[in-house]
Amino acid sequence: MPYGWPYLVLVLLQASIIPLVRDPALLPRIPRHPLLGLLPLVAIGGGVIFLGAVSSAVGAVTTLAAFAVPPLALLAVWHVRRAALPLAIVSPILWLIVWRLPTTGWTQLAGDLLIVLAAVSLGRLTGWIAPSAALVVGVLVATAVDVWQVLTIQVQPVATALAAAVPARGLPALQQFEMVGASMGWGDAYLAALVGAIVAVSVRATVVATVVTAITGLLLGLLFNVLDLLPATVPVALGLIAAGCVEHRVVRAWAQAASDRRKRPRMPVDKEA
Repeated sequence: MPYGWPYLVLVLLQASIIPLVRDPALLPRIPRHPLLGLLPLVAIGGGVIFLGAVSSAVGAVTTLAAFAVPPLALLAVWHVRRAALPLAIVSPILWLIVWRLPTTGWTQLAGDLLIVLAAVSLGRLTGWIAPSAALVVGVLVATAVDVWQVLTIQVQPVATALAAAVPARGLPALQQFEMVGASMGWGDAYLAALVGAIVAVSVRATVVATVVTAITGLLLGLLFNVLDLLPATVPVALGLIAAGCVEHRVVRAWAQAASDRRKRPRMPVDKEA
């Protein structure tokens, strides 16, 4: 597809998911298992294999998204940061716009915002049940698998089928981001939400991850001159790595400063004075 404004909108929507996710640590503490960090791999790599192998899976997933996205978007009132709370509150109105109005760029944007909110809910809940370190590994492994599946043309048939699928009962299609011919998978939004859950504890890391994801996503679009399909997970993974590098340097600098203060000799106190 051409590198135009629809692609730019999708890249910015994906990057905007990261700063919307509230810190999962604010939820009640529960036992977390490291194996749940593999959920990104299951959602992306396993999802492509499943959709490609089972003929009826695309229709089922499309219908599932049509029913599940609206309540998940409304559930985001508990999972988005305060600045985005009004957007979550009006999500039922966004759903009515997508459902009842003719398909235009604006109605597609309303549907994309519903997916953003739903991804925030799923991302924060995943960050609640899975340790952050395990999710970091899961995000990076899922990205590597996604790149391999794109380069081996495993994703193209699934993406084409999802784009053509229509949910049952006349419900709006919410199985992927869409904007005037451009599209991005649900897994790409989910991965961005997971990164948001990982970095939510630090404002600095959140800003770095968001900015790097947006910039690298825009630069990645230049490859449309030679490729028809790109792995939109790569910018998110690079944003996570950049945030980790920044936080690591800051933590080391603080630790070094604290160590220097401890080693600094104390000035003698003149008791007579």
